[in-house]
Amino acid sequence: MVDPRGFIVNAHHGVSIVGGGAIGFSLAVHLRAAGKDVTVLRVGTGYRHPEVQTVVVQSGDGSTLTQEIASRPLSSASPLSGLVVLAAKANANTALAHVLAANAGAIDLVLMQNGIGVEKPFMGRHFRSLSRCVVYITAEMAGPGRYTARMMKPSPVGLVEPADVPMKALVATLCTPGLAFSEETDIRREVWKKGIINTVFNSVCPLVDVDNGIFDRDDAVKDLARRIVRECVPVARGMGIDVDPDDILEQILLISRRSSGQLISTLQDIRAHRETEIAFFNLEICRMAESMKPPMDLPLTRALGLLTQRKSAVTRESGAAHAAP
Repeated sequence: MVDPRGFIVNAHHGVSIVGGGAIGFSLAVHLRAAGKDVTVLRVGTGYRHPEVQTVVVQSGDGSTLTQEIASRPLSSASPLSGLVVLAAKANANTALAHVLAANAGAIDLVLMQNGIGVEKPFMGRHFRSLSRCVVYITAEMAGPGRYTARMMKPSPVGLVEPADVPMKALVATLCTPGLAFSEETDIRREVWKKGIINTVFNSVCPLVDVDNGIFDRDDAVKDLARRIVRECVPVARGMGIDVDPDDILEQILLISRRSSGQLISTLQDIRAHRETEIAFFNLEICRMAESMKPPMDLPLTRALGLLTQRKSAVTRESGAAHAAP
């Protein structure tokens, strides 16, 4: 069935997922297991031809899903249309916005990325609809074609730019028995709550070089998380977004408990000698704080962000040096 704007609300309508990382492939497997057509489009240059690969995803309860997933480079894809989920690293958003804008009027784009301001490169490009999904899924690669993915709670999805889009149908298309999504009218508030949560996880865990469970296990680290949250909350409130520091800390402890043993994405990136997204967490919140009148100073949040950024750079430089002939 097609609604007047062209969004196909048939549950079996295909979904294109841009980004072949842990989140992208985990979502693809769950969608395929639910009987939905899905294709993963890789942003990298390592794959020259379309292919189908066996992908295994293990959930938090120990159950596994195994599916054959179609995967090919984004560069080889014909102009996209319909529901497109962006699960690539936000560092590529400027380039991806240019590519996807070529057929923007036919695309319902969902940014499945966390961070502050990741939607900016896509705004004003006349996508049929532009939404953000605040991701409450922790996922990591466990080996070639194998991933672990744990859902902390349903991930909210909400419109960034006003559009006459049937959000219930869009959210229903993404939902599966193992990964749930919910419609959210105040997505900016949810973005900021999760942005502050990720500011904590994506700086502390990489610097301590430890898994997500540290905040639930270590009172000193929990106190550090509390200090970061209380630095960042006034910035959100200065943007007119009412967030509760106690609620955010409670969410941090819940995520820490449920994803104990898993590594946050920034630590995964550092260990793999990849560029991190810390610029969209600590450093973006600090940039916004500095631009306020009067400016706000976030010394702890800034210092942790800069240290994480430098650790990433040193690791990538070391990796490049070892790879050189």
